[in-house]
Amino acid sequence: MLRYPYFCRIYKEFLSCWLESGIFNLGVWPKKIHGTAQRNNEYEVQEQRDQTGTQEKHRSQDRDFEAIAKLHIPVMVDEVVRCLAPQKGQIFLDMTFGSGGHTRAILQKESDITLYALDRDPAAYAIAEQLSELYPKQIRAMLGQFSQAEALLMKAGVQPGTLDGVLLDLGCSSMQLDAPERGFSLRKDGPLDMRMDGGRYPDMPTAADVVNA
Repeated sequence: MLRYPYFCRIYKEFLSCWLESGIFNLGVWPKKIHGTAQRNNEYEVQEQRDQTGTQEKHRSQDRDFEAIAKLHIPVMVDEVVRCLAPQKGQIFLDMTFGSGGHTRAILQKESDITLYALDRDPAAYAIAEQLSELYPKQIRAMLGQFSQAEALLMKAGVQPGTLDGVLLDLGCSSMQLDAPERGFSLRKDGPLDMRMDGGRYPDMPTAADVVNA
């Protein structure tokens, strides 16, 4: 069954042909009508395929994020959400986004929340970008340090005094500790690096540089 937009398209084409010819016998246009209907049916099938593809993409993103979330369990999620008490339309800043556990809990608590996700770790920023696809127009990913938060917020168009809450969950997490190549772990062999954003600042001293100075 054709949906309303497609029916309107058929009707407009039929009406245009009818007015141009001056013929009032509806029976002379079946081929034109059927051809248009067939094209719109094909369009509808393609649209359904596109929608199916989009839904599958979102399901895949959900699975990817759930896999990431399992790597790190955020602390005191219920307490954080209860303390912030998010209300519809409010704006929050998560200054230590990490793997997004607190951010997602806040967004699931109430609708129409805008949340600015700040982290200096490019790996965390990539997760924030991915999560923003699941929550379009709600998550604004920001890559930077605490000292850059004000400048990044101003660049994003946030006016002073408009934040309804700020969350800071300081320190390392399993995102860093479980990656031996980043040099945070005392349990796994790896270079003594310990830089949160060494890839962005290759000249920044590593922990090995500091220890051996």
